[in-house]
Amino acid sequence: MMDPARPSPEASGFRREGRAASKPQENRVADDALVVQNERLSVGIDRERMRYRELFDFAPDAYLVTDVHGTIREANLAAGKLLGVERKFLVGKSIQVFFEDSARREFRHQLDQLCGSDRSEEWEIWVTPRNRQRTPVAVSLGRARSNERGDGSYRWILRDITRRKVAEDALRELNRDLELRVASRTAQLAAANLRKDQLIFSERKAREDAEVANRVKSEFLALLSHEFRTPLQAIFGYTELLERQIHGPLNEGQMRDLKRIQQSQQHLLGLITNILDFARLDSGHGIEVELAPVAVNEILCVMEGFITPQLETKNLSYSYECKNEGLVAFADAAKLEQIVLNLLANAIKFTSAGGSIALCCTDSEDTIDIQVRDTGIGIPSDKLESIFEPFVQLKGGGVSPSGPGLGLAISRRLASAMGARLTAISDPDCGSTFTLSLRAPLSA
Repeated sequence: MMDPARPSPEASGFRREGRAASKPQENRVADDALVVQNERLSVGIDRERMRYRELFDFAPDAYLVTDVHGTIREANLAAGKLLGVERKFLVGKSIQVFFEDSARREFRHQLDQLCGSDRSEEWEIWVTPRNRQRTPVAVSLGRARSNERGDGSYRWILRDITRRKVAEDALRELNRDLELRVASRTAQLAAANLRKDQLIFSERKAREDAEVANRVKSEFLALLSHEFRTPLQAIFGYTELLERQIHGPLNEGQMRDLKRIQQSQQHLLGLITNILDFARLDSGHGIEVELAPVAVNEILCVMEGFITPQLETKNLSYSYECKNEGLVAFADAAKLEQIVLNLLANAIKFTSAGGSIALCCTDSEDTIDIQVRDTGIGIPSDKLESIFEPFVQLKGGGVSPSGPGLGLAISRRLASAMGARLTAISDPDCGSTFTLSLRAPLSA
C-alpha cells in the first residue's frame, strides 16, 4: 500500500519535464534584456561621445591631442583657426612645425617636466600659422590618462594672448613714458632748484652789494654835505657884513636883493640838511623833529621870495591862497618849510614856460592840508608812488630834469617823521597836485 504523502513516479516525471522546457525560455528573456541593456549603454556612450565632441570642437581655445613625439591625432575647430589649417588636415602633422625655433628647443624640455607630473606649468611661445603673421600663445600641456590611450598621448591647450600682449606692450610703453616724464620732471625740478639757488645767491650778493653801495653813498653824501657847509659859511659871513653896511650904505633895491640872497642861503642850508637827513636815514638813524603848534600862514606867505628868480626865469605865474590865516598845525617849522620848498621847486622844474604854480592851504576836521598845484607835464598813474623813491625822476614833455632826484623822497620821509602824509594826484599833460596833510593841534 502506497504512502499518500509521497508523490507518485508519474507526477515527479511530469514536473522534471516542465522545468526542462522553461530553461530555454528564461535564457531567451535574459538575452533580450541584455541586448536592450547593451543598446541603452551604446546610446548613452554615443550621446556622451557627441557631447564630448561638441565640447571639444567648440571650445574657445585651441585643443589638440598628440602622441609622445608631437604628432597631432585630434584637433578642434579653434586649433584649425589658430594655426590656419583645417583641422582634418592637422591630423598627422607634427605640432612643432608651427613653433618658432626657440619654442622647438623648449618642446623637449617641457615634455621632460611631465615625467614626474601629469601637467606642466603654462609657458608662452610664438606660433607661425599658415599664411598669417606669427601669434603669441600661452601653452598648457598635460599627459592623457593611460586608460584612454595605451600608447601614451598629450593634451595641448593653446590660448591666443595677442590682446594680452598688446595690453602688456601698451602698459610697458605707458610705464616707459611715465618713467621718461618722471625723469624729465625730476631734471626740470633739479634745474629749477639750481636756478632758485643761483637766484638766492645772486639776490644775496646783490643785497650785499647794495648795502655796500648804499653805505658808500651815504658816507659820500654826508661828506659832500659837510664840505658844502664850509663855503656856505663864508657866504653867510659876507652877507652879514653887507647887511651891517660896514663898507657903505645899501639902497632899497640892494637890501631887497640881499634878503633874497640870505633866503637862498637858508634854502641851500636846508637842502644840505636834507641830504644829511637822507644819509642818516639810509644808515638806519631816524630824523630828529621838534613838533609844536606852527602858524602855517607865516611860513607859506614867504615862499614866493625863495622861488621868485626861478619863476621869472621860466615866466611862470604864481599864486598863494589861505582863507584862514590863523590856521595852526602840529609840525616842525623847519621841516615844514623844507617840504613846501621842495614841492614848489619840483613844480617849477616840471612846468613848461608860461605855466602856473599855485600854493593853497585849507583845513578839515582833523588835518591842515597844504597843496601845491602846477600845470606841468603830469605823472602817469602807475608812477604816482615810485616818484617818492630816491633818485627817481620822470622824463618827457620837453623837460630835462636836474638834480639828484631826492626832493620828493626826502619830503615824504620828513612828513612821515612829523606824523603827516604826503600824496599826489595827477592828470597827464594837465598837471599835478601834491597834498601835505598835517595834524591839527588837539582842542583844549
